[in-house]
Amino acid sequence: MGIGGDGSLPVPDQMKLPRSVTIAGVPIGILQEDLSDEDNLPKGYYGYYSDERRVIVIEKTLSPKAAKATVRHEMLHAALALSGLDHLERFEEEAIVKCMDSIFFPAWDRFLRSLNKK
Repeated sequence: MGIGGDGSLPVPDQMKLPRSVTIAGVPIGILQEDLSDEDNLPKGYYGYYSDERRVIVIEKTLSPKAAKATVRHEMLHAALALSGLDHLERFEEEAIVKCMDSIFFPAWDRFLRSLNKK
């Protein structure tokens, strides 16, 4: 455990993440920041993607497993934005991203594991 920014609160050690990722040929920055509100309470999300800034920001206190899952989730948001799909008149982006997170990627991971067994 590391020490919080004020020197008193223990926080999990940050996972070392790449500074950026390239999606559809576009470099997207990756930042780890404190996403709590002014009362030091969680805002209710682990990260976000800013298309305007071309950056993924994730909560700096996430465990390595949660940090990887959050970056993957936000990369999906970035891919949808960069493809233009997020500009459709009727588009439930979060539903699509959650589907990919909870249905597609677990199936893909099982498929890869089955390939490794052969």
